Amino acid sequence: MNEKLKQAYGRLGLSENVTREELDKRFDLLLKRRRSLTGEEEIAAYEGDFQAFKLILDTWDQQEIQEAEDQRLAKYGRFSGTASKWETFMRLYKTHVIVGIIAVLALIFGGKALYDNYQHRQYLASLPPVDATIMFIGNFGTKDPSGKTGGLEEAIVAAYPEWKRVQTTMVYLPKTGEGADTLDMNYMQKAVVELAANRPDILILDEATFEWVGGQAGFQNLESITADGKLSADDSLMKWGVNPDTGKNELYGVDISNSPFMSSLPIVHNTQSIIIGVLGEDNKDKTIAFVKHLAEEQTAK
Repeated sequence: MNEKLKQAYGRLGLSENVTREELDKRFDLLLKRRRSLTGEEEIAAYEGDFQAFKLILDTWDQQEIQEAEDQRLAKYGRFSGTASKWETFMRLYKTHVIVGIIAVLALIFGGKALYDNYQHRQYLASLPPVDATIMFIGNFGTKDPSGKTGGLEEAIVAAYPEWKRVQTTMVYLPKTGEGADTLDMNYMQKAVVELAANRPDILILDEATFEWVGGQAGFQNLESITADGKLSADDSLMKWGVNPDTGKNELYGVDISNSPFMSSLPIVHNTQSIIIGVLGEDNKDKTIAFVKHLAEEQTAK
């Protein structure tokens, strides 16, 4: 075991024989603790613990891949070593051939590739600025067979013309276990990485994911959408919760399951409740206005 991995186990106070179940429980506790951290030193310590968890999980994944490779070669018996070397040799040989072909193709098509790249950069420069970044996280999927979200982004802009351009991310987070009443831990870990890396302005979630993320992600208070009286703060569509930092009841989300907006989007989902919340601080005036529009549109039906 390398020194960095030993240090990761030591930092987390874990035995090198810890089970995945035990590691998952510790990881879940770390995520729940994130919301209460305010000081720079506390946050730095949290990020150090997070990196330690990531190193251990990545190492385990590499070990599982190696074990799978060993099992695949086991059919060769005592010749498994020879078979592995032969496959390695063939990969190297084919690589040299492929590299040669690529070199020839590069000479032929290099000019076109450079031109296409230039055209693409010109196209991106011509686009309007991004009004909001939106992450769908939960039991969602796009209807586009290729998994691309371009059609989804066009549908959002069509449904809300005040915006000219949005960027969307689709993070699949299914339920698992007995009765399918708990979120899949492996997907949860990936979702945490996506949230930390992308930090979207808006989150659209199923109810189970909202309850999980709401305990750690820091939603913006949407109470201002009820100030003019057009929306009732007591409406069952409003999702309230206690801010653990202030002890005050705050509006964290709005159920938009039956909104015209959701029905217009080219997505598929397996959930009865879809909730929208605002995560980003910088763009919150614009994004809260968007949430208010969706809520009013839905209640006016």
